[in-house]
Amino acid sequence: MKKFVFFIIKCIVILAILAVGGYYSFNILMSAFVKEKAEVLVPDLKGKNLEECLEILSQSKLALIKEGAEYNQDIPAGIIIRQVPPAGMNVKEGKSIRIVISQGGETVYVPDLRGQTMRAATISLRTLGLVLGELTTRSSMKYEEGIVLNQNPIPGSSVEKGSFVNVLMSNGKPTNGTVLMPDWFGKSAVEAKKWAMDENYEVNVIAQQTTLANPGEVFKQTPKFDEKLTSETKIVFYVADEKSSLALKNKNFEYVVPDGKKNKRIRLVLSDENGDRDIFNGVRAPNAKISIPVKVNGKARVKVFINNISIEEIDL
Repeated sequence: MKKFVFFIIKCIVILAILAVGGYYSFNILMSAFVKEKAEVLVPDLKGKNLEECLEILSQSKLALIKEGAEYNQDIPAGIIIRQVPPAGMNVKEGKSIRIVISQGGETVYVPDLRGQTMRAATISLRTLGLVLGELTTRSSMKYEEGIVLNQNPIPGSSVEKGSFVNVLMSNGKPTNGTVLMPDWFGKSAVEAKKWAMDENYEVNVIAQQTTLANPGEVFKQTPKFDEKLTSETKIVFYVADEKSSLALKNKNFEYVVPDGKKNKRIRLVLSDENGDRDIFNGVRAPNAKISIPVKVNGKARVKVFINNISIEEIDL
């Protein structure tokens, strides 16, 4: 028994000696291998694209690792912003150079500001990182003072963050004797013609079949609403004839208020062939479900505003 125990101990000692010897031998071999690698100078990759970097690093026997990407309005997309190790440092061949690439300026979609108050429009722009540009005003028969009439760039345009959005705002009804064209869309052609004749304008009524209005209603006009009228202006009303019918389809729109800690003001604007109109405007709790039956004419979508900020547009 004692011989067997002695034999086991002897085997353990031998294995330990072999393990220690193997460890040190491995370290010696690896050290020799590393020492054999030549040192190279890290090239300057900043300002170059990936293809150029790969070619430069292959000549220096260095590797490349893309560590990340960042938005940078001053550096075009695909160009190296920074690197580690920095240029000019001596490293061993095979070393990996970590780089960060520019994604260019961050792009956002221009929100639809039309019909919003200037305060709401400014908040919408600021939230998306856009800047209110040139503000001009124009009288309007349809929109009260302080409401956005138009904008440039148009809604849905893709622009870089920090871009300017020019806004045309209503300053209310004209007070200097200027006459503007009213909006007669969807209204009685008889009333529209009577108004034009009472104001001494030359008027022409053209009846056409359409799905944009019911018989006897105006579905198009020249000049457009809010355009300036003079004594020489000729007005044309396009009126739905007897074969026309407002092709309305019954739809049901459902929307779930986004998650969060606070209640949100939700405004839903239906946009179809008849124009834009509010279908909901109220405060709802997070995750609340809003279900609204609507009648739409042609292609339609719902514009969603949360706390007076344009969030998205949903096709019906």
